[in-house]
Amino acid sequence: MLSLPCWLAGAHSRRRLSAGIPCWPCKSLAALAMLGTVALAALLARRRAFAAALVGWNPLLALHFAGGGHNDAWMALLVMSALALGASGRRQWAGAAWVAAIFVKWIAVVFLPLRALEARARGRRVGHLGFALAAVVVVAAASAQFGWHWLEAFGPLARNANKETQFALPHRLKELGVPREIALGLFAAAFALAYLWLVRQAWRGRARLGLAAGLLLCASPYLVPWYAVWALPVAATEDDPPAQWLAVAISAYLLRQRVPI
Repeated sequence: MLSLPCWLAGAHSRRRLSAGIPCWPCKSLAALAMLGTVALAALLARRRAFAAALVGWNPLLALHFAGGGHNDAWMALLVMSALALGASGRRQWAGAAWVAAIFVKWIAVVFLPLRALEARARGRRVGHLGFALAAVVVVAAASAQFGWHWLEAFGPLARNANKETQFALPHRLKELGVPREIALGLFAAAFALAYLWLVRQAWRGRARLGLAAGLLLCASPYLVPWYAVWALPVAATEDDPPAQWLAVAISAYLLRQRVPI
């Protein structure tokens, strides 16, 4: 239910920006979302001070979410909210938060199978009803307001899939002389194999969300600095050093795109 206002705010902000009008409310909301993400990461983590520092003191996130207005901050907050609600036993609200996160940014879909398999392995109940009701409400509200045009919000995903950024690892491989299709195929295959391994880990009772997000960032042909927020908060909450080191390494690598060194 929270995702529809976010989607509407995003559409409104694009109209304002195209007209040359600053959208300070959206930027402020993104900054507040980042602060909430830091707080929830600290709340969920076993080492709270470490988690707060890993996310809150990250210079890349500070540069991009202090005034960037990217909706990735909203997605991160909703994912962390879903994890916090699930940990406190509010599984129906957790299901609704997952829906909101997915409608804000598709990346949250990558986490769901891993969480579901972990819940099955541990005998933890999940909020199917809350998830379904939230999805129905969001789709109905968006359709009532925009008709079926709200589906155009997924257009950037398809367009970005056909684009590259110079800091994306497949692009780096292409610069070494590997044809583009082969470079993309190699990274896609590597991520698919890694994800199957993560599915096996989740089946055994351990959902490694931070590692999943970090590996997806490594394989993505379209990589921009603020995407680091996909991996850092969830990695900070998990007792998973490889995921945390990977998230930090990605942040350091992408920091050069924001602050030339």
